[in-house]
Amino acid sequence: MPDTQLLTTIRETAPRTTRQTRCLAITGGKGGVGKSNLALNLAFELGALGNHVSLLDADFGLANIDLLCGVSPKFHLGHVISSLKDLEDIRISLTERVSLIPGGSGVEELTKISVNTHPHIFEKLRVLEEEADFMVIDTAAGIAESVVSVLISATEVIVVATPEPTSIVDAYATIKIVLRYAPAKPISIVVNNVVGIGDAEQVFQSLNSAVQNFLGHRIEFLGMIPNDSHIPEAVREQIPLVQLSPDAPSSRAIRLIAKQLFSHKQKDTGLKEVKSFWDMLAQN
Repeated sequence: MPDTQLLTTIRETAPRTTRQTRCLAITGGKGGVGKSNLALNLAFELGALGNHVSLLDADFGLANIDLLCGVSPKFHLGHVISSLKDLEDIRISLTERVSLIPGGSGVEELTKISVNTHPHIFEKLRVLEEEADFMVIDTAAGIAESVVSVLISATEVIVVATPEPTSIVDAYATIKIVLRYAPAKPISIVVNNVVGIGDAEQVFQSLNSAVQNFLGHRIEFLGMIPNDSHIPEAVREQIPLVQLSPDAPSSRAIRLIAKQLFSHKQKDTGLKEVKSFWDMLAQN
């Protein structure tokens, strides 16, 4: 499991800047919950708010952010691991303010990356992170060591869940493992693929009750994304949802999530009630 002492050393020895970067690790206990789409579109919306954003595809070995936004990277993290390229060489500008660090797909070595095996990669990412206002990280599904290393080294963790029971159970397992290694880590929930406010309330309350009762921790509700036919359309077109259909319900929901992250201090990022997000979404 992750070496937390090594993570601390990396943070203490990496060069510092005056920029206060927020590193958002977006994860989900199971695949197919929509975390990659959220990561991509959230990065675009944070950029639209005037922030410099680095988007890291950390689904090591099965990266797909490049496909979702229609770019074809010549190089990826696999080349950095092999010392063939530096991080700066593989970075792709998606907009004036948003850049992508592609993770690489089908590269077996990437599936084994962790802070224990490749500390130099995490140190370089730390330096790169500090050049941005936000670093948005799309993690792999599950709780492999490479995933947990990313989650516990981020500023805050955003867990994406859907109303499916398996998604809720896996989201709880992810939260549990994060808190085991980082007990004070801020964790918030985004409920995806909801039909109405009842779906979001049920998912969040189930998770929040379990986390409070069994883990003694508090999680926050960050937002919800409605079931929307525009989402698969954007995937097919390989264009970010918020660019292809900026007025779609799902785009408006992601825009509101970005505004919540941007306008509140870290400790106040999460909304207190599901209903308040729904009301704000109706007004935007």
